[in-house]
Amino acid sequence: MATRIVRNPLVMAVLGVLVGFFGGLSIGAALLLLLGAGSAPATTVPTASAVGTAATADIEAVVDEVYINRIMVESANDMSGPVSLAAGKMDLRDGGVADFAVALKVGPLNPVFEGVVGFRATDDGSSIEVLLLDVQLGRLRLKRLVPKGVLADINADIKRMLVDKIGSQGLSVLEVRTDDSTLRLFLGREGD
Repeated sequence: MATRIVRNPLVMAVLGVLVGFFGGLSIGAALLLLLGAGSAPATTVPTASAVGTAATADIEAVVDEVYINRIMVESANDMSGPVSLAAGKMDLRDGGVADFAVALKVGPLNPVFEGVVGFRATDDGSSIEVLLLDVQLGRLRLKRLVPKGVLADINADIKRMLVDKIGSQGLSVLEVRTDDSTLRLFLGREGD
């Protein structure tokens, strides 16, 4: 018996669509398993060696969540980078962490990335450090794909600002704390 080849364009188009659909579905499932497997979001901030504690602080600086949200998009778009933010929101939580959601401008698209960042005092007490603890696009966990040092420019700007303002006064960042609406920096004199 001879094999018959289907030459009907409609049948070929339907077969192509079905093969493409199931192939795309298989690749998508494999990516979900690869990127999502074993990557539970981190919710705690790795601690730096303590320079001091809030109990020995001379000054407590309070930054309100409303202020952080107001300047987040403005300051991110002022930095030179390959993409800019269409929108963004940060939701502070207890324990030195905050949830965030940002919509990036990528051509005609505005993909929304969500995640968690942490805040801690640097080892030398000269500044605070923002750490990326988790990031995802939809259900895809992307932290492993984010290049190291992605927050380096933000941390450098924060350090520059703090060194200019408090370093000249001989103050160090002793501790960073957050609650549901504020970020608190505890500052003290070096050597106290």
